[in-house]
Amino acid sequence: MKSSLVFNSLLWIFFLVSAPLFAQNNAEGDSLPIIPQPGIPVDSVIARMEKGHTVLNEIGNRNRRGFSTWQLEDRLPEVQSYLKTIRTNLLLYEKVHDMKNMLMFQVLLNDLQTQLKAWRETLSGYEKELSAMNGQLISLARDSTLVLPADSSYRKLYFGALKDLRQQWIAASKATNQNLTRINKLQATVSDGFFATAELTNIVNERIREFNVKIAGKESDFIWAIPPKTGADDHLNNLVGRSYEGQRDMLAYYLNRSSGNWLYMLLIGAAFFAWVYQSFFIIDRHGQRETVRNDLKLRYLHSIPVFSVLVVVFNFAPFFDLRPPAVYVELTQFILLLALTGLFYRSWPRQLFVYWLAIVTLYILVVITRSSIIDPGIWFRLWLLLLNGVSVLFGFLFLFRIRKVLALTGFIKQVSIVYIVLNVLAIICNIFGRMSLAKICSTASIYGLTQAVGLFTMVQIIKEAFALQVVSGKLTKGVASRFNYPKLEAGLHRLLSFVAVIAWLIIFTNNLYVYNTVYSVAEQFLTTERTFGSTKFTWGNIVLFFIVLYLSNALRKYIGYFFGETDDEITGTINTVDSRLVIIRLFMLIGGFLFAIVASGIGLDKVTVIVGALGVGIGLGLQTIVNNLVSGIILIFDKPFQIGDFIEIANKKGRVKNIGIRSSRLLTTEGSEVIIPNGDLLSGQVINWTINHKAKRIELTIKADTEHELSELKKLLKEEITKHPNTVKRQPPEIFVSTITTDAIELKARVWINSINKEDQFRSEVLLNIYRRFKEAGIKMM
Repeated sequence: MKSSLVFNSLLWIFFLVSAPLFAQNNAEGDSLPIIPQPGIPVDSVIARMEKGHTVLNEIGNRNRRGFSTWQLEDRLPEVQSYLKTIRTNLLLYEKVHDMKNMLMFQVLLNDLQTQLKAWRETLSGYEKELSAMNGQLISLARDSTLVLPADSSYRKLYFGALKDLRQQWIAASKATNQNLTRINKLQATVSDGFFATAELTNIVNERIREFNVKIAGKESDFIWAIPPKTGADDHLNNLVGRSYEGQRDMLAYYLNRSSGNWLYMLLIGAAFFAWVYQSFFIIDRHGQRETVRNDLKLRYLHSIPVFSVLVVVFNFAPFFDLRPPAVYVELTQFILLLALTGLFYRSWPRQLFVYWLAIVTLYILVVITRSSIIDPGIWFRLWLLLLNGVSVLFGFLFLFRIRKVLALTGFIKQVSIVYIVLNVLAIICNIFGRMSLAKICSTASIYGLTQAVGLFTMVQIIKEAFALQVVSGKLTKGVASRFNYPKLEAGLHRLLSFVAVIAWLIIFTNNLYVYNTVYSVAEQFLTTERTFGSTKFTWGNIVLFFIVLYLSNALRKYIGYFFGETDDEITGTINTVDSRLVIIRLFMLIGGFLFAIVASGIGLDKVTVIVGALGVGIGLGLQTIVNNLVSGIILIFDKPFQIGDFIEIANKKGRVKNIGIRSSRLLTTEGSEVIIPNGDLLSGQVINWTINHKAKRIELTIKADTEHELSELKKLLKEEITKHPNTVKRQPPEIFVSTITTDAIELKARVWINSINKEDQFRSEVLLNIYRRFKEAGIKMM
């Protein structure tokens, strides 16, 4: 505002000094040139005028472009409204602290303070820029070169230019003054909001500190010492109404603030929907819908998996933000319960579904009760006692009935026990006046129970989706067709169940408001540097080391599926895979080990010690293992056989199913798998029947009576052998007489077949065909 007063004063001084001079010049006419002031040359006056025009043009252009405050002015009322809502909620919950909202207020106020601080810096920059422009205008007003002397006979020459300069100065001064006034008002409003945010932050931090200190302390009278209230409590009703309005405003703000999270949830839902829909589409196209549904015993997935998608999406929702407002948590959890209700209606028995509806009803009652705890009177506390008592009874019912139809019943059993214990604690805390603790136990118990049901239902949904993918992949001969789902199901169930348990623990501890404490303790335990002799390490590095090793080993184990390797034990089918896959697995093993070392922060000097220890171990008793490892590498590069070759070693015949780093597997014709160390394969005698081709020469022996000509017998044999599809056409069969007796002749046919795996099939079909032809020709076989 002081800058504005200076502008106005200078403007009036400029008017008083220059107005008479301009008036006098108008009276005298325009015939006389300007005479500059003593000591100032004409070119200096021109330069000063040019500089003045340049400065005023820049100031005018900057004012016309304006100072971008429209977004600030648009959002500032919204920020003020949020601050008012937070202040109102803090006043409402003075007696019973709502910690979830307190934590949300803490995050929200931090965001608002950051935003207001950025606005203050922006406005401060604008104010400094306007002040600099003000300084330039003052310099122009004080420049005596630009004021015409009263007695000069040459002032008419530059009178018009100076007049334009004066009018331009007035316009620039006015625009600058208006912008400066607007910026100053915004600065005052933003500063008020910033200070209010700081004040509310202190209040919230103090409430959180008090809550942590006095959480087990007495907040209200014992339940038997509360005097009953008579008549309607209009003040309490008003507080409850204001509370709901405040929570509605907080929900509106949070939904706007977390729009990015909703986008991620939408993408997850769309991807899962497309995955399941495509699998069903492929199965329907092959007419296998009912067969697949009966074989897989699908419970939760359908061709239009709307409810399943909602269950998956809203199980992920809590992990996008662990400090949302309580009303947002209640809303997302309620949507999850509705989706589960839609699933269970079609898949659960009627009685169990009724029990589930009871859980949903309890959830709604607990949420309404939690939201209404503002001034806990006697009737309200009695209602909460009744609700917790019913929850305890229902917990026992859930423990022995409903959990039996869920996956991972052992963990659900523990959740049921926790649910019962927390409700018992809520009853005790209510009786003795610990209302905040009673509220936490009540809400954490019902959230924990419903979240456990939701998470393990999601585990079953994902397992069913994976099974559908494998089936549809087999129908289309895709990558998924190579997976042996029954073999992978157990591992997939363990992995998903482990993730579900960890997710439940995170959500549960967050609802008990101990997550940050547990996280800090765990982080300190894992990151604290420890010393063992001269070696320094952290438990976090050790855990990371084994996690990387586990992941690299799992990837090495399953990567063969993506290169065409199959695992069908029943049919014995093996797709030929180049032995380079073994090299990939070897590099993955070595690379995973090195990456684990780098990720864990182990120094190279420690690696040297480990390598030395391995050398000692090799020298003492690991020669056989190292021999097999080295033999495996030699087999990879020497290639005496490849995956899919039919080999024979030590009276064992079969196809090479896998060439590993330490051992290889042989699939025999009987269907058994023989595991042979690579050292034995390299040092022993190996017969490779398919090293150059898959063809094999076999012998067929036929005995017939001597009543027919030998040429006729050979002709029939050659015709039946040649027309078989597995006969190698470019190698005609050779037929020899083996034995001749008085009543029989024995012939041997040597024939090449195009697949060693079809020997038994070829022998059976050809002998059967020869028998039929001989019978038709009246030839008796002996």
